[in-house]
Amino acid sequence: MKLTRWSLLLIIALYFIFPVSVFAEPTTIDFWHAMRGPRGEVVDKMIGDFNASQSEYKVVGTNKGNYDEVMNAGVAAFRAKKQPHILQVFEVGTQTMMLSGAIYPVFTLMKDAGIEVDWSRYLQAVLSYYYEC
Repeated sequence: MKLTRWSLLLIIALYFIFPVSVFAEPTTIDFWHAMRGPRGEVVDKMIGDFNASQSEYKVVGTNKGNYDEVMNAGVAAFRAKKQPHILQVFEVGTQTMMLSGAIYPVFTLMKDAGIEVDWSRYLQAVLSYYYEC
């Protein structure tokens, strides 16, 4: 009985000494992309470096084929409610993605999250993809 009581006290003490986040699993972020070969190696290194730099998030990169295949996989996954958190889509696929309803515009995401963005700091060519003008 003493051993059990001491074990329980030790567990309670550890709980208060170390924040719960120390024991929590990182938030996984699924990222589907079209990068293969040397570009895929660069993406994998960037993901690895990011994951090694902190412990709160873990990005899982998955190559889903060429640009068209990635886009089609993303739309199909959205319709099945199994979409990744981030999907790489090439500029030619922008209209298809917009018409699919499978996107969450960045300007809406930032607004919904209460994050102010100074959109004037972006080049117009880039801005047109991220902000409703």
